[in-house]
Amino acid sequence: MRILILLLMPFCLLAQSKKDIRKNGVKGMTEVIVEYENGKEVSHNDVSKKFDKEGEVILEVNYDKNGALKDKTATKFNKDGDKIEETTFDAAGKQINRFVYKYNADGEKSEEIKYDAKNVIISRSVYTINGKGLKTERKTYDAKGKLMQTKKYIYEF
Repeated sequence: MRILILLLMPFCLLAQSKKDIRKNGVKGMTEVIVEYENGKEVSHNDVSKKFDKEGEVILEVNYDKNGALKDKTATKFNKDGDKIEETTFDAAGKQINRFVYKYNADGEKSEEIKYDAKNVIISRSVYTINGKGLKTERKTYDAKGKLMQTKKYIYEF
């Protein structure tokens, strides 16, 4: 087992960019943590990822320090490679939250909606994009449509 872990670790370091994942046809990757306790190696899975053919992470599974499932996040992308939905589940498979993303005609993220475990809207963020395609503002509203926060993006050229 020690040899397998040592062989996987350099590969994980090399295969982290989408370009490398796509080029090498990587379908999945597991990150393993090896700790040394009282002179003994103790290893456990930390994160496991599944990739689509474009190298995007479509499933990420997180484990606790004992190697037990902590949570998992499933992500969907549109034909342009934009993230359109991200859902996180607990160890029992119950939804924790879900995000839905919308994009304008230029492919810029225009809206982000956050749902709770029962698919009830928690918040909605709307982005303002300038003529150069840069975000200038994000307004976040609560479930009833009340403005909770405005974030402004200021650029220096």
